[in-house]
Amino acid sequence: MISKPLFATIGALGMALALPAAPAQAAVGVYGDVAACDAGRPAVLIRISGFKEQRGKLRLSLYDDNPDNWLVGGRKIHHVTADVPPSGDVDLCVKVPRPGTYAFGLQHDLDGSKEFGRKDGGAFSNNPSISLIDRKPDHDEVTFRVGNGTKRMGIRLLYLKGLSIGPWKK
Repeated sequence: MISKPLFATIGALGMALALPAAPAQAAVGVYGDVAACDAGRPAVLIRISGFKEQRGKLRLSLYDDNPDNWLVGGRKIHHVTADVPPSGDVDLCVKVPRPGTYAFGLQHDLDGSKEFGRKDGGAFSNNPSISLIDRKPDHDEVTFRVGNGTKRMGIRLLYLKGLSIGPWKK
């Protein structure tokens, strides 16, 4: 296990790519800040797909529009943790303080250790292209706007596979 800050470590894995849409699986339920999405308040509803295994925890860290805060320990503005259900995609609702520009990093913590290990997966908002050499996505690549209601987006998890990073194929 690695004890570096969570998303610096995800960046170190070199999460890559703009992915084609995967066949949709039905989401088991909505997790996270459900009341914000139900009430239509400023929030983002993220459909997470591509699980290597249907176990563990999802940990999402939300950042504001300041590029100096992006992936810096202690500068996230909100954190959501949810259990991974035994099957299907996951819809994760994340409240935001107000309409504006945001970015997030997401970890699939398979063993629940709260540390990023070699078997864990992750993703960033907007599924940015990243390489092992350029490990941290630029802030402008991962930002998205949230208005007065709930913004919907899809994210595909990526995992380390040998010397590359990509979606897990079952």
